[in-house]
This record gives sequence, structure tokens and C-alpha cells, in this order.
Amino acid sequence: MSQDSTAVVLGGGGLAGIGWTIGVLAALEEAGALRLASVDHVVGTSAGAAVAAAVLQSGAGAEFDRTVRKGRRNAELAPAVALADVLPDVLAVHGTDESLAAKTEKLAALSRERSGTDPARRREVIAGRLRKDAWPDARFSVTAVRADGEATVFTAESGVGIVDAITASCAVPGLWPVVTIDGVDYVDGGTYSLTNAELAAHADRVLVLRPQPELPAYVTAERQQLLDRAVVLEPSERARAGFGADPFDPDVRGVAAVLGYEDGLAAVPAVTSLTGK
Repeated sequence: MSQDSTAVVLGGGGLAGIGWTIGVLAALEEAGALRLASVDHVVGTSAGAAVAAAVLQSGAGAEFDRTVRKGRRNAELAPAVALADVLPDVLAVHGTDESLAAKTEKLAALSRERSGTDPARRREVIAGRLRKDAWPDARFSVTAVRADGEATVFTAESGVGIVDAITASCAVPGLWPVVTIDGVDYVDGGTYSLTNAELAAHADRVLVLRPQPELPAYVTAERQQLLDRAVVLEPSERARAGFGADPFDPDVRGVAAVLGYEDGLAAVPAVTSLTGK
């Protein structure tokens, strides 16, 4: 990474997180405080991976316009199982003292049993979020978790297509199908960290957009140290109220994007101070 470098970390948060993050990035880009394509490293987890790829390909302003205008959005799927129905089972797995390998195996099994969504259709929807199936930048990292519990980072050098990488990163346990790439199964990159912010530890300046808070049980010292020195942007109370009860409702994207734009405008001074723009 270059001297005096900047990294941006985009965290997970469902479709509400996608909308909010796009709105924040659009406001920062419009204000001249931050342009995602100009930073040294972008780390995307789950919703953040989908946003990063789309914005790096098209620009935040174009993606914001696409998100707030319902007729321009891609056709998202609503999960076949309600979040409220599967969440207790997911939380029960997280509440055990088992190893990450054992937990991930159970979470993957839960996805196979409960998701009810055709994997090919799910991949098609992820592809619809992007302009093309091509990595936008070699500095872009996408997180996922292998079914054996090991964290994985996909990049342009990994030999894995961007659509497959993002589909894996967005494979929320219980809601969406397990993603198989070259015979290896993966679940959501946010399974144990909504940001995986430690991947930006080598950057001098770090901006973290975190639509949902970290999972306290899994916060490592390295991650917390990074978060403590980063500028961390989270949804305002007004934004959280606007997200509604289901962050995976496809219709929440437009409202979340407008609320994210407002939060982004409010964050311009802090981000400008970080980036020196």
C-alpha cells in the first residue's frame, strides 16, 4: 500500500444497508470529500461488497439515482423465509461455545434447510446489481467465510469472478443459499464480522461505513484497534427508524438511500478532515 494511504471499509446490513451506504457515498462524492475509485484500498463485506463493486464501476451518483428511482432498480428477491423466523436459530448457533468451524457448519446446514431460494436465481439477482461481471479494481477486496469457518478474501487476483465473489459474500445464513465456488462452500462474509475492518490495518487513514454494529462476541483486539483509529459512520437514529423492521425488504432501498444521503452530508466535515479534500 502506498505511503499516506487511505482505505474505505463498507460493512454489511442487508438491502437497507445497500441503500444507506450508496446514499452516504453519493453525498460524499458530490461534496468532493471522497470518491471511492480514488482511494488505495476498498474492503467490502456482504452488502458493502455489492455496493463497492457497483460504485467502483459506475460512480456513487449514478448508483444513487438508480437506487432512489424504483423503475431503475434491479429486480431483487425477497427471502423465501422471513428473517424473524430464521433469526432465533441463527442466534442460537452464535450463542454456543463451539468452534467457528462447528458453528459455520451448522449455519451452512441451516441455509440448506431453510433458505428455499434457487441458487442460480440468487446469483442472477446479484449480477443485476452490477453493470458487468468484471472486477472494477485490483485494490478491491471481498470477504466471505468458507464452510469450515475460515475467513476468505477474494480479489481480482483470486481467479474468482466478481459476481460469484459477491454472491458468496452476501450468502446470509438461513436466508440465502450456500454458494459453491470450485467445489468449496461459502457463507456470508459478515457471519462473524460486519466489517472485517482489520483488512485495512495497513492504511494510514481508514473510513468505515457500518450500517449494522459489529457482533460483540467476535470482535478481535486487532479489529477494535483499527475501528478506534478510523472514522466510523453509522446510520443516524432517523435513518434506523426509516429502515423499518426488515432490512431485506427490497422496497427499503430507496428510502434508505435518501436517509444515507442525509447522513453523508452530515459526515462531510469528518470525512474531509480524514482525507484532506
